[in-house]
Amino acid sequence: MPQVLLISKKGVSIPARLKESLFRVFKAYGIEVIEKLKPEHQVIAVVVFGGDGTFLRAAPIAYKFDVPLLGVNLGRLGFLTEITEDEAEKAFEALAKGTYEIEERLVLQVFRGAEEYIALNEVAIIKGPLGLMIHIKVDCEGSLLSVYHGDGLIISTPTGSTAYNLSAGGPIVHPQSDNFILTPICPFMLSARPIVIPANKDLSAKLLYEAEEVHTIIDGHINFILSHEDELKIKKAPRTLKLIKSPTRDYFEILRIKLGWAELKV
Repeated sequence: MPQVLLISKKGVSIPARLKESLFRVFKAYGIEVIEKLKPEHQVIAVVVFGGDGTFLRAAPIAYKFDVPLLGVNLGRLGFLTEITEDEAEKAFEALAKGTYEIEERLVLQVFRGAEEYIALNEVAIIKGPLGLMIHIKVDCEGSLLSVYHGDGLIISTPTGSTAYNLSAGGPIVHPQSDNFILTPICPFMLSARPIVIPANKDLSAKLLYEAEEVHTIIDGHINFILSHEDELKIKKAPRTLKLIKSPTRDYFEILRIKLGWAELKV
């Protein structure tokens, strides 16, 4: 029997009617809903209840199994968890019947030595809370791109362009674009501006000097200390992540709603 993996936000209860609807719909189509993975499971999709943080924690699992990811928004902003509570049952039925529409999103592969990570939104290199200015050397395809002096650097996907990148002054990039966005965090030089580069260009990032405490944060939930000896290698992942789209709203409507853009009545 195929399975759908349910992932929810820790400490937040799924509304009873939504959970009942989820189990009822998938049972009718001979699909088991599971909340813990076992080696013998044949996962065909991942369903997330929560906000974008929960969605980002679920993304590596969906990527690993190469299955679609459906997000039901129980959070606040919800750029990634597009499906509202009112739309949830119809979305479950479409997923069970295979009539859903997906949107493929570019994913970052991040390497530190033998360690490998997946990022749907961004990888951020950031100084510690009491640290001094840091200096990050970035190469593109083996050639020097720039040295960033300041509090840090964000390397974002188009999907992540409306997240940390946007807060740091980076541009909004359509999620179906094939690009990376590099946005400095509080740069020392006013001339250090965000840059958009093709995603087929491999990047590497390294600290020029030893620093007291520098963090690498991936999608807001993976955090490790970056030392002077470390080199991060960032490239486009070989596969995309498949997101199940809202049946009633497109990307620009989501932007208008989530960012509060004013509209003229016509």
